[in-house]
Amino acid sequence: MIDTLDPIPPGNIWAIDPSERVPIPFYLSTVQAGFPNPAENFLRQRLNLQDLCVQHPDATYFVEAAGESMIEDYIYPGSILVVDAALLVESGKIIVCWVNGACTVKRFVRYGKLVVLFPSNAHYTPLYIHPETDQFLVLGVVVRIVSKPPRWDSDQLKTAQDYVRTHRRE
Repeated sequence: MIDTLDPIPPGNIWAIDPSERVPIPFYLSTVQAGFPNPAENFLRQRLNLQDLCVQHPDATYFVEAAGESMIEDYIYPGSILVVDAALLVESGKIIVCWVNGACTVKRFVRYGKLVVLFPSNAHYTPLYIHPETDQFLVLGVVVRIVSKPPRWDSDQLKTAQDYVRTHRRE
């Protein structure tokens, strides 16, 4: 078990600039995870990612995640988190918070007066917040996660190549 905050460096936090909006095409067709559907390629509208991801521009900021304590919630090192400081913090939400001098991202759980921060990686332990001894401040709720798609390692790629080699149609 790993007992650490997985701190987010202060340089990984950015404010949102509402003047920098660039609409991106948003298509009507959905993307099939199973069989592809090439028949639907109609442009629905131009979509601005900030409009899609940011509900409260004056209270929202971006944070680049560090560490691997939240990988089962699809938060990887380098993922960009959209954090809304105007939202009410509820048990079960993923939050960015300040704990004893370090910034971290964890799942927030309140049980009576007790606050526990849960990682989403079985190799990490939950962090119990003691109100008498710990400095703790919620900085906002994570509302979106922007990540690059995970890359296959060499074993996964070899497995795919072996599958193609044994199942190809000629």
